[in-house]
Amino acid sequence: APQRPVRAQGGFAQLGLPLSRIFDADPAGRNAGWSLYALYGVDQAKRRDLALTALQDRYSTMAIGTLNYKFNRWASFSFEESLYTTHCNPGATCTFRGSPAREWNDIREEAGPIFTF
Repeated sequence: APQRPVRAQGGFAQLGLPLSRIFDADPAGRNAGWSLYALYGVDQAKRRDLALTALQDRYSTMAIGTLNYKFNRWASFSFEESLYTTHCNPGATCTFRGSPAREWNDIREEAGPIFTF
C-alpha cells in the first residue's frame, strides 16, 4: 500500500538576544559570551489526513528557551528548557494518559557543552 506523509500546518517564531551586548559586557572579559534564544511554535496535522484516526481533535504547541555561554572560541555551554503541549480542540473530548483532559504537557531540560573545531 502506498504510504504518504501527513500534511501539517503551523509555524514558529524565534527571538535571539545577545545578553552580553545588551548589558554592555567587556568584549575581552569572561561575561562576553552570553546569549538567550526564545522559540514558540504551533503544529497541527490537516484534518483530511486524520479523518480516520482518533487524533483529529488535537494540536500541539512548543515553547523553548535556550541560554548559551561562549567560554572561548572552541567551547560553549548551553542550557535549554522546553515545554511541549498537546491541546484538545474546543468542543472535543480528549483522553490523555487514560483520563479526560484539555491538555497534556511534556517539560524537558537539556544541558551540555558544544565544541567547535
